[in-house]
Amino acid sequence: MHEPNNQKNQPDPLNQSRRTDPIQQIRTKRISQGILVMLLAVLTLSLVNFFASQSVVVIALLFTIAFLLLSLLLLRKGYPQAAAALTVFVMFVCVAQAMWGGAGLRSSALTGYPAVLLFAMIMLGKRTFYAALVAMLVYMVFLVYATSLGLRTGLEDATSFRWLGDYGVILIAAAFIIRVLASDLLALLDALHIQMDAANQSKLQAEHMANHDNLTGLPNRRMAEHYFEELLRQSQQDQAGVGLVFVDVDNFKTFNDSHGHDLGDDLLRHLGQTISSQLRKSDRLVRIAGDEFLIMLSNISRDKDVELILEKIRGAVASPVTLQNETLIPALSMGIALAPEHGQDFKELVTKADHAMYQAKAAGRNRYHFFRPA
Repeated sequence: MHEPNNQKNQPDPLNQSRRTDPIQQIRTKRISQGILVMLLAVLTLSLVNFFASQSVVVIALLFTIAFLLLSLLLLRKGYPQAAAALTVFVMFVCVAQAMWGGAGLRSSALTGYPAVLLFAMIMLGKRTFYAALVAMLVYMVFLVYATSLGLRTGLEDATSFRWLGDYGVILIAAAFIIRVLASDLLALLDALHIQMDAANQSKLQAEHMANHDNLTGLPNRRMAEHYFEELLRQSQQDQAGVGLVFVDVDNFKTFNDSHGHDLGDDLLRHLGQTISSQLRKSDRLVRIAGDEFLIMLSNISRDKDVELILEKIRGAVASPVTLQNETLIPALSMGIALAPEHGQDFKELVTKADHAMYQAKAAGRNRYHFFRPA
């Protein structure tokens, strides 16, 4: 039982390629670099505090290292968004901890927050950017209250809310600038991405046009040898053969001259669709030129396998068809060459199948003929 095949819907092996997203590659690389830089910095601080006998700080830094390594693991496993989110959280906590144990709002660690915001905006987007900004402002308010209530004793010499206003304005201004610059950068990246997609689509379309027949949509002669090598390799693995069938439309030139080229083109399209519908999924049909087609049949073990398929094709083609108000009953002459029985060279086999096709025409047309050595 042969499975119908829609030749047009089959993937073209020359056009199949794994697409990569260069923008995502850049983001993944930057996330990895950010994690590694932070790991280096935290490791350095751990060593400094270890020799300074600051055991509590060392323990906190070790937890930070563990989270950064987890981020790196997530990134390696293919979860860049989760890795970036965890990294933003770790960066936020590190700056917050430095401010808590340092000079509070007057701590130089506050300058690390703009970097956190920039990282969040570019790697995760607007929502994470605004969430991080709000979290920073809330933490600054909490820091002032904690200092004024004596919950912490930092190194600053004042607890006035004036510091909250001063540094809050600075942070908001820096956040605004970062937001604008990051938006421009993301817009440029999106535009570049669109252009790259358009260029890739144009390339794929050009390759498709170069490898397919414009009239019937079937693969052209350029693809035939590639298909043959593919089918021969697979059939050899299955200990079977490949059948090449050279197809010629009987009396097509006379028909074309008497009915016009437009009707002739419609007939060729009809024949391409009809033959394709009778093939198996593993078979291939290409248009060689003019009214000539080439069928490649895979996993052929005996002549009878070819005959069963060609009889189906003859029966389907012989059904009357109405094109442009003309009722037609087409007929085909077909010649068959087998690989490896008649050779394994594609061009040689096509020549032998062509020779067998002319023998079929000489025998009365509307039939098929196997190549037989003289």
